[in-house]
Amino acid sequence: MSKKNRRKTLQKESRIQRGNFSVDDSKIYIIASIIMFHIVPLFFVIMGENGQLLLLQFFLMMLNPMFIALTGLIYGIKKGFNGKFPIFMAIVAFVSIPMYYNFENTGYMVQTTVIMAVVYIIFSYIATVIGGFVKNMLKL
Repeated sequence: MSKKNRRKTLQKESRIQRGNFSVDDSKIYIIASIIMFHIVPLFFVIMGENGQLLLLQFFLMMLNPMFIALTGLIYGIKKGFNGKFPIFMAIVAFVSIPMYYNFENTGYMVQTTVIMAVVYIIFSYIATVIGGFVKNMLKL
């Protein structure tokens, strides 16, 4: 066996299935994210002060991270892992924070936006990596 062929047999296959990111393949995920982060909050903003409070407590801290993790997991299972998709999802998500969430002072708004942007990126990356791993294990 020559050295060249031996090197090829020694290379291991990645445990995480990788995919290419394209906007055409990701349209459904982008549309779902825009609806979740920009259309749904409008209904709560229209409800006034109680809607704003519900939006801040329920959506910002619980529903949005769960949605972004679930979307990343489904994308990873269907398309494989790609580093561009989690960043794109996090940008769509954290742009909505200063737009719809009403804070009493601007210091809290900036601090919460930065913290939630980091949380959204981490959740999206972890979920997409897990999805790529599951895709590779199930040979989808």
